[in-house]
Amino acid sequence: MRRSSDSPLRESNLKLRLALRAAQIGTWDWNVASGRMQYSPRARAICGFSPHEEVDYDKARAVTHPDDLPRTSAQALRALDPALRARDPYEYRIVRADTGEQRWVLAYGEAIFARGTGGQKAVRYLGTIQDITERKATEEALRHSELRQRLAMEAAKMAIWELDTVNDTAVITPELCSMFGLDPASKPTLQDLRQRYAASEREKVHAAGLAALERGETRYECEFRVRWPDGSPHWLLMRAEILYGASNRPERVIGVILDIDGRKRQEEQERLFLRELNHRVKNSLSVVQSIANQTFRDGRADPQALDAFRQRLHALASANDLLVARDWAAFSLGDLVEALVAPYRDPPGRIALSGDEVSLPPRLNASLALVVHELATNAARHGALANGQGHVAIDWRRAPHGVELSWTETGGDALAMPPNKGFGLRLISDILADELGAVELEALPDGLRCRILIAV
Repeated sequence: MRRSSDSPLRESNLKLRLALRAAQIGTWDWNVASGRMQYSPRARAICGFSPHEEVDYDKARAVTHPDDLPRTSAQALRALDPALRARDPYEYRIVRADTGEQRWVLAYGEAIFARGTGGQKAVRYLGTIQDITERKATEEALRHSELRQRLAMEAAKMAIWELDTVNDTAVITPELCSMFGLDPASKPTLQDLRQRYAASEREKVHAAGLAALERGETRYECEFRVRWPDGSPHWLLMRAEILYGASNRPERVIGVILDIDGRKRQEEQERLFLRELNHRVKNSLSVVQSIANQTFRDGRADPQALDAFRQRLHALASANDLLVARDWAAFSLGDLVEALVAPYRDPPGRIALSGDEVSLPPRLNASLALVVHELATNAARHGALANGQGHVAIDWRRAPHGVELSWTETGGDALAMPPNKGFGLRLISDILADELGAVELEALPDGLRCRILIAV
């Protein structure tokens, strides 16, 4: 009968030992009156005690890290106080008795009380101990990672956001509130944020996401404006990724929002400056043209020369317009050629353009504009465009040392480049060649051929 009644207890103890072994948890039992402590094999291994040495209260204190000892001692006193009977777990550092290695442990303890002459008194203190060094290292690395992420986000003026498209809910962080001009401590709803979009901006953001889905893409970005509670507009940049669920349907969108208001305002100021500069350049060219008209009126200049001068000013103005349209950034060679030969394409089909997609630095704009203008003017007066049968082929290709531009006339006559060359052709071969790279002019039987290597 004794064996039968002991069986459930033995089974319960076995389950407990297996659980402790699986979790690598040690046990300890402190006899408060004698100060002696019993440590399980696993508890001894954690603290660095040898398998057979006696362990007492002083040895247990000795392996506790000096900086953590006041806290663990205070917690033990609360556990032994019959009025408190604290059972709170506590984490602290130990210094192993054998190697001196520092480790992190997690301890749980509970006191057993007995009634004596002075009332209730703790007689034993039992508990568990577990090595959590790896967990603490992971937590520390995570804290450092989160700190780096937070600092980076603050430096970049960035906020993380997440949208649940199924339930139409969002994770709204304090940083995101700040982006919308709200108190970081506030708790706005998704609808509150949507009301902050400037007119038609929410539709633009939604359309960017739909366009990405139609292209079969999951990432997209969009610039948009919001209005802060004080009515002031602010520019934001959203970068997002669409996440699909088990049903292969979009269920979440997660991304970042960046504050680009300063950049957009600076860009707007630059555009205003460039528009003003363009206006002044055009005015200056108009003044130069007016001065020329006044100076050389009443037959004091060759009318053809005066007309050529005006056309050159017009070519410079067209080139300037192209630069302004691109905010004085790199310009398209094809766009420049197309704009300058447009007046000479009547009747249609006489000028053929072909070439690579080439962008050139702004410094080459004026020189190339004059070259193309002079070639077109010369072809209209002396070359392939001077009759009804000639044609011009303009082609540009990337080359190892820059860009090669070729101008080839057919169906014209040999007078396309007279022996003494006019001012326009001298301008190309003697002056602009130094700015562009290399220029080769050749008179063919039925027109002119010009080859230019544009060094970039």
